[in-house]
Amino acid sequence: MHKGRPLIKPMVVVTTTGYFVSILGPYLADRKNNDASILTHIINSNAESIRSWLNEDDIFIVDRGFRDVLPLLADLGIQAEMPRFLEAGQKQMSTEDANMSRLVTKVRWVIESSNARIKRWRYPDRTLPTHQIPFIGDYIRIVCAVSNRFSPPLSLSSSREEDDAEAAKMLHLSKQVHHLKAFIEEKGLQRKTAVWKPPLKWIWIHFLYSMTKNSEI
Repeated sequence: MHKGRPLIKPMVVVTTTGYFVSILGPYLADRKNNDASILTHIINSNAESIRSWLNEDDIFIVDRGFRDVLPLLADLGIQAEMPRFLEAGQKQMSTEDANMSRLVTKVRWVIESSNARIKRWRYPDRTLPTHQIPFIGDYIRIVCAVSNRFSPPLSLSSSREEDDAEAAKMLHLSKQVHHLKAFIEEKGLQRKTAVWKPPLKWIWIHFLYSMTKNSEI
């Protein structure tokens, strides 16, 4: 049970432009069938001959729900990227981990936008009667086929060169030093016992403001 009612989940595979490559399932969505276990079943059972169109050095962009299937993907030579986790005892991500999570999120929005295209149709956006469960997978595939044919690509640019330039910019920014964080750590301002002292010019400005207020009185 989830959201107060039984659910089924189709597993959708899309490209970085929002093109639907495959729709597998639907699968019963319960505590035993999470995203990782569903993908594990798909790969081990070679559903829709998925192994034949997966190549080494392919990159899967996934969310944290797929973390348990990462070793299997690595064995297949597939690189998986997902938002980072906080380590045990860690209160805040490092700058590198935070930036890498942002990179994954900026790519992964395509998946959420693709799912939103499916939900625009009234049929899959509402609660369905049980007797229609055998046909839901086919209906979702029809919706995705229509989207592939008539919807524009989910891309902000119109050329490969612009995409490469944007990717290069994102990678460059992800390797920059977090100057504010470095300043706070250098001055020890993250400690609760740290006492903040305003700069001298702020004290002078406050003094002049007080003198002005007193003269008005």
